[in-house]
Amino acid sequence: MEKLGLLRLFLCLPLIALIIPNITEALINPNYEVPLIYVIAGAALVAVIGICTVVIYYLQKQVLKVQYQRHKN
Repeated sequence: MEKLGLLRLFLCLPLIALIIPNITEALINPNYEVPLIYVIAGAALVAVIGICTVVIYYLQKQVLKVQYQRHKN
């Protein structure tokens, strides 16, 4: 589970690196169009981060369920 957390963390860094320059350029230049590859890459990173978050939540829920069952018995 720690590996998924690290993966999620390190996927946020490239996402931020894609977003900040585009936002800055869009604020400076009103005619700026974000390249399609940046949009696709950003969407893919958000999707993978979301998948990691769901898997981490599910695994933590399973661990808590097992701990509850052990404590109950």
